[in-house]
Amino acid sequence: MKTKKIRGATMIEVLTASFMTVMVVTTAVATLLYGLSSWAKGQGRIYAETDSQKAIRMISMELREAMSVTVDGDGLGLSYRRPQLDVNGNYITPAVWDGVNRRIELSGSTLRIVTDGQPRTICTGVVLTDPLTSGGSGTYKIFQAPAGTITRQITVQVVTQRNTYKSLQSTSRSRETIFLRNIPEITK
Repeated sequence: MKTKKIRGATMIEVLTASFMTVMVVTTAVATLLYGLSSWAKGQGRIYAETDSQKAIRMISMELREAMSVTVDGDGLGLSYRRPQLDVNGNYITPAVWDGVNRRIELSGSTLRIVTDGQPRTICTGVVLTDPLTSGGSGTYKIFQAPAGTITRQITVQVVTQRNTYKSLQSTSRSRETIFLRNIPEITK
């Protein structure tokens, strides 16, 4: 009768297998962490862009209906008047002010609409440095009106910033020129 020798693994085989396992696990963890950081950066960029574009849309909806707009000297706020509506929701002709005081202003890093003293936040994380200037640190005015006594258009620019992975910042810039629709006939 023959007996079989059961042979175990040598020390070199064990060390080689252990080293290969550690390398595979390390590579997998590094790939996972890199993927997670890229995902977090992308999410921050998406949120910053969404915030700035949403703010521009809301401001545009408000100002397109305006019959007069007065931009603050520093360009960080404006006051506007909207025309009065009849019971059917149509504008009264000729356009007359509805008597409601309205304002859009930057308060800290929050852009808000104030209607008769009641604030409503439309965007947070607003910064006053424009990333598209040389060096990326130039300041800008949120609201700009062309020279003249009657404001017929407003250029609005909003730059937002969001935190991403490891306290990095993602910045987004949105800009639009808004033409006022309801300027009374006597001023045209």
